[in-house]
Amino acid sequence: MLVIGVAGMRAAGKTIVNEVAKEMGVKSMEMRSIVVEMMKDKGIEITNRSLREFADELRKKEGYDIVAKKMIERINGMNEKALVVNGIRGYEELKRFGEAFGNNFVLIGVFAPQKVRFDRVMKRNLPEDPKSWEEFVWADEKELGWGVADSFAFSDYMVINTGSKEEMKREAGKLLGNLLKKR
Repeated sequence: MLVIGVAGMRAAGKTIVNEVAKEMGVKSMEMRSIVVEMMKDKGIEITNRSLREFADELRKKEGYDIVAKKMIERINGMNEKALVVNGIRGYEELKRFGEAFGNNFVLIGVFAPQKVRFDRVMKRNLPEDPKSWEEFVWADEKELGWGVADSFAFSDYMVINTGSKEEMKREAGKLLGNLLKKR
């Protein structure tokens, strides 16, 4: 199975890669779903702050690769030709995926400038999104503390997302198409 990891900051365009993958018939999973499920099991309300604080404490207690380990457990035994895993956060997670899937793991880094991402967050206005510039920067700093920037340094492919959603979909489609052809 080809496992395609996707790394990037909030509102960089990771979800668009997921959407394109699904349109191509490739299953997609989100790393944050593991954290969200754990929070729901504990009855914790999901907000921008609670999500990041819970994930931060979880990583500090159980290791910065804990979410990756739990995702890999879910992936093992799946019978897919390819799978997209959205939201890889940091070098420790990246190492776990590399160990688990070897040459069948590739990482796509998705980048958009901070102000572009903030504008996107304000427009989409999801319940768990920050509501101010200060809160947005705080969330970015939390994620950078987990090593998101390290993921970019080890990306096999990079997509710069500063244009329209349609442009990003085209770029993601080309890249995913090429990766799937190689397998």
